[in-house]
Amino acid sequence: MEFDIILKVAGIVLLVALTFLVIYLIFYFNSLNKMIKSMTENIFQLSRSIQDTLADVSKDIDSLKVKLEVSLSNLDSTSVQIKKSFENIDQKVDALESIYKPFVELSEYVYQRVAPPLQTTSRIISGISKGVNVFVDILSRKNRGAQ
Repeated sequence: MEFDIILKVAGIVLLVALTFLVIYLIFYFNSLNKMIKSMTENIFQLSRSIQDTLADVSKDIDSLKVKLEVSLSNLDSTSVQIKKSFENIDQKVDALESIYKPFVELSEYVYQRVAPPLQTTSRIISGISKGVNVFVDILSRKNRGAQ
C-alpha cells in the first residue's frame, strides 16, 4: 500500500511538474513568437527602407542620365564647332601663305638681281677710295718733302 501511495504522489508530482513545464513552454514559445514577429517586422521595415533607397537612387540615376546625355550632346556640338573653327583657321593660314609666298619669292628674286651688282659696285667704290687715299697720301708726302 505504501508503494501505491508513493506511486500516486510521484505521479501527482510528475503531473504538477509537467504542468509547470507546459506553462513555462507556453510562455517561452509566446515570447519566442513575439521575438520572431518583431524580427519579421524589422526585416519588413528594412526591406521597405531598401526599396525606398533604391527608388531614390533610381530617380537620381535617371536624372543623372538625362544630364549626362545633355552634357554629351553639348560636347558633341562643341567638338563639331571646334573642328569647324580649326578648318576655318587652316583655310585662313593657307590663304595667308598664298599671299606671303609670292612676296618671299619676289624678295629673293630682287635680292639675286640687285645684290651681285651692288656688291660689285661697293668693291669698285672701295677700291677707288683706297686708290684715292693712297694717291692723296703720296701727294701729301711729296708736298711735305718738297717744302
